[in-house]
Amino acid sequence: KKLWKSKCCVNITSYTCVTVRVYGRLFSLHPLLVMDILKRSRFDKLVEKATNELLIEPDIESALVICDLVRGQEIRSEWSFFHISRFSAKNAVFSIKRRLQHDNPNIILHTLYVLESMMKNCGTSVHEEVATTDFMQALVSLTTKSHDVCTQVLACIQNWAFVFKDKPEFSAIQEAYDELKSAGHTFPPFSENDAMFSVVCAPNWKEENFCHRCKVPFTTFRRRVSCLKYLHCSINILHIIIRG
Repeated sequence: KKLWKSKCCVNITSYTCVTVRVYGRLFSLHPLLVMDILKRSRFDKLVEKATNELLIEPDIESALVICDLVRGQEIRSEWSFFHISRFSAKNAVFSIKRRLQHDNPNIILHTLYVLESMMKNCGTSVHEEVATTDFMQALVSLTTKSHDVCTQVLACIQNWAFVFKDKPEFSAIQEAYDELKSAGHTFPPFSENDAMFSVVCAPNWKEENFCHRCKVPFTTFRRRVSCLKYLHCSINILHIIIRG
């Protein structure tokens, strides 16, 4: 089976090794690593669609899909010994940060809209990644861009500073707000309705080495994913022929 991605050809030849051809060169990688790369690539494509420079208005539908992906944490089974893998908020915020570094002001504006949507709808996992000194300084640096970009950045930071004013773990946001205020920036009119956040997200799976119902330990041939996916005890043994 082959998966085609731009100049990259992924040849899935075994359960333990994936051969990747990139610009004519062959690389052998772990299947989990390849799938994680491809998944991030798909997420990046969705971010690019939601922040396209030709958009006149924000792509609300794509922004909501992005939020759903991050909220759901994309729990899925993988090939290698059926581990559970999770597309983290850290990867999502990294993709947003990279998009914010674009030179086109229109792309930055749409990216800020997606970021604001994630902050309002994706809960603590995103808040923790955004409320870092590194990320907040990247936002502060955007105030030197166009007037519209500067205004949107000030509005975002002002809203977040209000929401997290009593939470010391997110102090980087307050520090960025104070820095902009001391620099003489004029913040747009504040509305509490614009600062309303939803913090209800999908729960995190607690992974154990045994089934919570039958207490039978998981092994290479006894699938953990059965109990998580079907929400009942599965004593079935999956016999796997490992090639390669």
